[in-house]
Parts: sequence; C-alpha cells; structure tokens
Amino acid sequence: MKKRLKNLSIQQRISYSFTLFFTVLVICIIFVLRGIYSSQMYEKLIQGRSYEDNLIVQQMAGLASNTGSCCNSIIVNLNNTLELNGSPLFYPNLYNTTTKKKILNIIENSFLLYPDVGHIAVLYNNGDMYEKERNRSYRSSDGNLELVKQFGKMGITTTGQWYYSLKIESAFSGFNLHYVKVLRDVESNSDVGYIILELDEQRLYETYQYKDGAPEVDIYLTDQNGMLLSSDDREAMEALRAAPDYDAQFAYSKAVLGHAEEKKGMSGFRVGSYQVNDTWRLTTVLDVKASLSAVNNMTIVIIIVSLLLLCVFNALSTVIARRIARPISQLSEHMRKFTHSLPENLPDTDVENEEGILISSFNQMVRMNRELFENVTNEKREKRRLELALLQAQIKPHFLYNTLDTIFCLNSMDCYKDASRMIKLLADYYRLVLNKGLDWIWMDQELEALQKYLEIQSVRYNDSLSYSIEMPEELRAFKIPKLTLQPLVENAIYHGIKPKNGRGHILVTGELVDDWAYIYVVDDGIGMSRETFRRILSGEQKEADMDDISSADKMHSMESFGLKNVSERLKMYYGQGTCIQLDDTPIGTSIALCINLKRGGHEV
Repeated sequence: MKKRLKNLSIQQRISYSFTLFFTVLVICIIFVLRGIYSSQMYEKLIQGRSYEDNLIVQQMAGLASNTGSCCNSIIVNLNNTLELNGSPLFYPNLYNTTTKKKILNIIENSFLLYPDVGHIAVLYNNGDMYEKERNRSYRSSDGNLELVKQFGKMGITTTGQWYYSLKIESAFSGFNLHYVKVLRDVESNSDVGYIILELDEQRLYETYQYKDGAPEVDIYLTDQNGMLLSSDDREAMEALRAAPDYDAQFAYSKAVLGHAEEKKGMSGFRVGSYQVNDTWRLTTVLDVKASLSAVNNMTIVIIIVSLLLLCVFNALSTVIARRIARPISQLSEHMRKFTHSLPENLPDTDVENEEGILISSFNQMVRMNRELFENVTNEKREKRRLELALLQAQIKPHFLYNTLDTIFCLNSMDCYKDASRMIKLLADYYRLVLNKGLDWIWMDQELEALQKYLEIQSVRYNDSLSYSIEMPEELRAFKIPKLTLQPLVENAIYHGIKPKNGRGHILVTGELVDDWAYIYVVDDGIGMSRETFRRILSGEQKEADMDDISSADKMHSMESFGLKNVSERLKMYYGQGTCIQLDDTPIGTSIALCINLKRGGHEV
C-alpha cells in the first residue's frame, strides 16, 4: 500500500490530499456541530423540563391546598352550625330532617367554593353517612361500620390521608382519588367520624399530561407515605385499580416508584423530585435520549449535505491539482535525464519559472546542508573533546593520590576517625561529581560536591584553608553543567592561597539579577595577574608546555585547562554572552561567572 502511494503522480497525491483534508475537515465539523447542537438542545431540554415541572408542582400544590381547605371548612362549619342550633355534633340524628338539611347546606356551599371536589361525605363512627355528588341528589344511610373499620385500620388522623377507594359496598366503591380526615368534635375534643372528599383522578391527570408536548416524560404523584395518587403511566394506574385493598395498592405504588428511582443512576435519564406540599411529592422521569432524537436527525442531514459537497470539492480539487502539478511534472521530466550522471549540484538554468526556482533552491539547499553537516560534525567533535576533558577532570590522579596519601598518613598517626571521615568525604565527592554520567546537576548538588572537595583540601593543608558558601536560595533551584564551580575554587587555591604560605579563606557566593546569575569565588590570597588569566582562557597556556615549567607550575597548568574547559562549556550551553571575568576586591581576588539563564533553557 505504501509503495503504491509513492508511485502515484504528484497530481494524484495533491488531489487525494485535498480530498482527505476536506473529508477530515467535514468529519470534524460534523462532530463539532453535533456536539454544540446536542449541548444546546440538552440545556434547552433540561430548562424546559424544569419549567414544566414547576408549573405542575404549582398546580398540584394549589389543588391539594384547596382540598385540605375544603375539608377544614366542612369540619369548622359542622362544629359551629350544629352547636349553635342546639344539635350536638356527636352522632347527629340521621332521621332528623333539620339536621340533614344543615349538613346538606354545608356540603352544597363547599361545592360552590371548591370546584375540584366531586363528591363529599360525612361519616360518623356509628355508621351514619351524609353524602352528595356534585350535580346529583343528596343521600344518607346507616350501617356503614365496615367503612369505619377500614379507615380505623388505615390510621387516619387529623392530618388527613389520600387513598383509592376500597372494594366495599358504599357510595365510594368506584375508583377515584379520596382524601380522608378525622372529624373532631370541638366541644368534647373527641374524634366522632371522618370527612371524605373525592377527586376525579382523570381530571387530575389531564392537568399535566403532555403539557410540553413531550411524551418521553413519566410523571408520578405520591402522598407522604409513598402511595401513588396519579401518573401518566396509565397502565400502572389500571393495575393500581385492580389491587384488592389498601395494602396491595401501597405495595404496588412502592414498586412503581422504586423502578422510577432506579433510573437516577442510569445514563440517558433525568429524574426530578419535587415536594408539592406536606403530603404530596412529584417525581418526573425524562428519557433524554428519546427527547434528543432530533440531534440524530440533524446529524444525518449534515452528513448528506457534506457528502454532496465532498463530491463537488473532489472534482474541483482534481482541476486545481492538475494546474499546480503541471510545471512540477515538467521539471521532474527534466531532472530524470540526469538520473545516472547526477552531479552533486544540479546544473543551473536561466529559466525564471517554477523549474528554475526549484533547481536554484535545490542547489542552495545542497550547499547549506553541506555547511550544516560540517558545523554539526565540528560541534560534536568539540563537545566530545570537552566531555573527555571533563571526565579526566573528575578522576584527576593527583587529587585522588594526594587524598589517599593524606588518609594513609592519618591512619599511620592513629587518627582513625579523621581517616574515616576523609574516606567518607572522598566517596561522597565522587558520587556527586560522577552523577551517573549525567552532564547537568542541581546547584545544591554542585555546592555539596564543592563542600566535600573543600573539606578534603582543608585537611590536606592542615587547616590553613578555610571556606564559606553563602549562595542565595533563588540560585539553588536551577541546573548547571557539573564541575562548573570546582575549577574556579582550584584556581583560587593554587594561584591565591597556596603561594601565600599562610592561612587563607575562600568565599563562594552569588546573586540573581533579572535573568542573569552571577556566581563569585573570592579568595584573600596573592591573586593572579590579568595577563595570566587571559592566557588561561585563550588557551595559550597548555598542558603541552609542562616540560619546561616547575612541578608547581605544572599543577597550575592542569588547573588552567579546567578554567578553559568551564569557559568553553558555558559558552556552548549558554551562548556567547556567558563569561568568566577576573576582578580585584578589597579582600583579595574574585573570579565571577556570568550566566544568562534564559538563553541556557535552565531557568531559576
């Protein structure tokens, strides 16, 4: 497949590239538009659902409040009316025409004030019942003790309770929503019966069904106990009607609500729960996937349109590719003539078209690549030389031999603790400077290695050498090439402190100014001339000249090479702005490193 693609003409590759680019672009646009549209539709859907739910809650709250108010009004009127007329509320005479008329008037007035109520009954504990349906005749009966027992088992209180009609012979044997509340005689402060209000569940259902035109929403209205009062799941309501008693109705309601609550943790569903009042609770289950089916339809439309555009663009890309590739094809034929005897550079041409420009650019590219290759090769060679020199500096025989001699002397003098300390210092020093072969080291590690080195040197020189390291915290948190500071300290020892023939002190400090780090090594020795310092950095003083100088000068020359190595390494990593400079101070000589942290890519 790969070979086949390579054998395609440039015109075909351009045409295929344009087609592929447009295809990918169209796919990305489809996904982006679908995502944006889906997000907007989802947000709109949720907001609309919340708005509709709140409307239903308000309507249900108003209906429930009216029902409770109607019941309370009947109880108050019964207590007041019967008591004022000398007839006790406690079990009125069923066959007293005056009493029945008073109760009838109270019921009729309640129908006028509360139009949602379809049936009202007053049931006393002795089995007497006074009832009336809206727009129907008044009825009274006795012997309703079975219904009283049923209400007693249900635990009806003064707070009231909602239920569906029980299957008993009574005026309420039909299937409707009922609100039952205890009728209390105020004078005796005793419960004497029940007030029964009937609401048409179908009318309740019609107040909220498909209010937003979204049949993907399931609505469940329950009381405080979890009894299902109404739902747009009409199959569930029919099953509820078939339940033989209240306990069966309650168990079925719990099962239906439990199934709805399970969808809270399912993707593609949004379950809302709202407290209508103290006794009613509204639960809505929105099928989000079904509601967002318009998104899929929109995606199909976009894909069809994109395919049509892709066909048009494919034809256009073929024409454009032919125009672009024609001069390149001509150049290709011209270059093919020189396939077997192609020189290093293609022959120049005076033609000032695409062919001439490409040939000229190609020849220039060959020359630039050759120069670049030579520069890279030289740079790698120089870097390798510096790395080898650094490795040699890490394992300098004279430092290792001198340290081992010192350890031997300490051991011979029975200074075992000092000898052990020197061994530990030497081990820690090489562990830090070798750094697992890595070139870069944290400033803290560099200073730690430097401290180990100075501790070793102070023992060698019988404590005639003292030192202090006062590096600011802001300079401790960046990386530098390892063994950057040690050659400066070595220079201070061999050029400043050692020739002094007395006690000397070395201070290592620094400061951060903008993006520049300035690191100073200051000694109070005899110092170094500027000419000697210049010769060191320029490379005029080399190890090759050691045959003609003293042993002390040989040591100086070796350390001098260390300074030159540091200078060249820093310039390689940080650019030409980096420098090592020699300054005179009131206490001695100072060698300063000036490093541009930004250019080195290792910022503080």
